[in-house]
Amino acid sequence: MNKKKEGIKRVPIVAILGHVDHGKTTILDKIREANVQSCEAGGITQKISVFTVTPNCTKDDRITFIDTPGHEAFDLMRLRGGIIADIVLLVVAANDGVKPQTKESIEIIKNSSVKPIVVINKCDLSNTKIKKIKRDLATEGISVEGMGGEIPVVEVSGKTGKGIPELLDMINLVIEVEGLQDRGKLIPNVLAKGIVLESIKEKSRGNVSTVVVTQGCIKKGDFIGYEFEHNIVIERVKGLISEEGDNIEEFGTGCGGKIIGLSNILLPASEIYILKENDKKILDCIKSDEEVCEVVVKEKVVEEIKEGEEEPKISFEEFFGLDSEGEEEEEIKTLEVIIKSSSKGSLEALNKSLEKIKVEGAQINIINQEIGDVSIKDIEEAEVTKAIILGFEVGIEKNAMALAKKKKVLVRSYDIIYKLTDEIIDALKLLSMPKETEEEIGKAVIKVIFTLSNGQKVLGNRVNEGILKKDCKCYIVREDEILAEGKIKSLKINKNDVTEAGKGIDCGVILDVLVDAQEGDEIYCYKVVK
Repeated sequence: MNKKKEGIKRVPIVAILGHVDHGKTTILDKIREANVQSCEAGGITQKISVFTVTPNCTKDDRITFIDTPGHEAFDLMRLRGGIIADIVLLVVAANDGVKPQTKESIEIIKNSSVKPIVVINKCDLSNTKIKKIKRDLATEGISVEGMGGEIPVVEVSGKTGKGIPELLDMINLVIEVEGLQDRGKLIPNVLAKGIVLESIKEKSRGNVSTVVVTQGCIKKGDFIGYEFEHNIVIERVKGLISEEGDNIEEFGTGCGGKIIGLSNILLPASEIYILKENDKKILDCIKSDEEVCEVVVKEKVVEEIKEGEEEPKISFEEFFGLDSEGEEEEEIKTLEVIIKSSSKGSLEALNKSLEKIKVEGAQINIINQEIGDVSIKDIEEAEVTKAIILGFEVGIEKNAMALAKKKKVLVRSYDIIYKLTDEIIDALKLLSMPKETEEEIGKAVIKVIFTLSNGQKVLGNRVNEGILKKDCKCYIVREDEILAEGKIKSLKINKNDVTEAGKGIDCGVILDVLVDAQEGDEIYCYKVVK
């Protein structure tokens, strides 16, 4: 490790990243002696949570942990958790190894200034492969101690608690040696700054925002300023609560929890400011600085284009990979959707997951998405737009379900995101199916051809597979090439009219179309299925 650096005196922030079901929340349960994981839907964390613990019961040893969702849909939420942290715990299951979200977490670590600690969990199991995990991590650019690298590695069991004290000691050691990230200085009249990790709407508390304080201190009753829908809003902090729901008087630098009673549901990654007084000019100054920076960046990009090669000019068809002389695009069916979710972060994750779904011939159109329970208004909107309603971790308001049944509006509720996406894929596949499809029911070979006095041709054949059926569609095929298609107008066995002929039967077929068939050609018989 490097020599000790002087860091800002505050509580260190530790984010925990890794693949789904590798035991991140179980480790944190042991640290704070809680049992959050068992309460999560399907045992999977789907919201960001933040809490401060005092492992050694002393104020100087406090650590703030950010628990991040492991499912791939929540990668943006994980990204936010990783960037504001001083340390990232990269959790890898000893029996599973490096997985897709492990690799995504590694990219977050590489693209930030955070200090990583590798935590190999589930070491109590018998089928561990720790050496392989360390080699695989090295391949991904994470070289741990003992494998030619300097990144600390701790082997633990979130289930039994083995290695947890050593993990806490390692966190404190890294902070002592490496120091904390410098967050810069607050501008005049700004007392504190924080980042919004998640926002939800609760029945009892109203709008609730999960935040981490990066600078200063947030107290109940302070003026809080933020930007919402391009407007600056200033109001009082009505209440602060911990992750467990306990009332708190203040959040210090590096600590986190929930702000309740705000007028708006703040977007994840929004910045909040604690102001000395109710004065929008303070935030106007911050906003103008950001706009100046944005203009400078844009001018720099324009300069680089001028100095470099001429910007390539392409047509819309080339940009989108379209052939202007191509065939007319087939009709694409659309599934209209209204989404109701428990939080802004979940909405973001749902949108990302739904955008990834690709089913040929069908697509999703999200006509509305909001925070909160499914309401009568949602049912009425779904009826008008012929949409289905997808509820994620929300309930249904009184009388709304009865109205949905009356109006025949489909309302689906979920608490695990991949179950929602799986059902949507099934729905799109069903929607993309043609209204009619052909199902082969029989096959025959033409043995002889008769011409009747009225000019009609009788195709004498033997059924080789399935059945031939009167009034069913059929194709006349020669060497895999379709010569003609029509319908069986008449079917005879020994001059007797029949409705069908089975395998091994010799029969005569008259089609409703003229066909230049010959001996050896094949008859494929189909029925049309709606």
